[in-house]
Amino acid sequence: MNSAEADELLDVLDSSGERTGITRTRFEVHRDGDWHRAVHLWLVTGEGSVLLQRRSRDKDLEPGLVDVSVGGHLQAGEDWLAVLREAEEELSVELRPDQLELLTEVRSQRHYPDSVDREFQDVYFAVHDAPLTSYRPRCEEVSVLYEVPLAAAIRLYADGEPVAAAGFDCQGRRNDALLYGEDLIGQAREETAAALRLLQARLGESRGA
Repeated sequence: MNSAEADELLDVLDSSGERTGITRTRFEVHRDGDWHRAVHLWLVTGEGSVLLQRRSRDKDLEPGLVDVSVGGHLQAGEDWLAVLREAEEELSVELRPDQLELLTEVRSQRHYPDSVDREFQDVYFAVHDAPLTSYRPRCEEVSVLYEVPLAAAIRLYADGEPVAAAGFDCQGRRNDALLYGEDLIGQAREETAAALRLLQARLGESRGA
């Protein structure tokens, strides 16, 4: 984490997810295990595949591991539209608010040697039918962006079943990979599998309508 990220101000929440009126730096929030709010976004292709990002190796938490398409913190005073900022910052993609649908809220706790990450994660999805090569991941945030069929992504997270993924990296190169359970954030596998199953159900409902 660079100094600008460490000094980023976040709203401290209570255990129910309500703002306390206190703001602290991101470094302090993680160090002391304060509850705060984050946004996650699953990007879905027209054919029903999902995008996964490989986090930059410069990240302070879970560097180099595979994660949700877009994820980040709400800065102090921000609302859910922060997800649009995060999508632009991480993947250089501009989305409209009306593309986003709320999927679920996750109450997440992850423990590390020097910190505790306690988040209320607002999880969204958007169908964005664009080729993988149209994204421009920013190397300080995302090293590689992968495209994986949704059903295969569920099996990867739920069972650790390897999946072949088309990939495109932050230097503009094709970077396909065989993804394994070890590539994932271990503490997030169960909650991510649940979110992906919910996404699969929501997409099925919309296509059946």
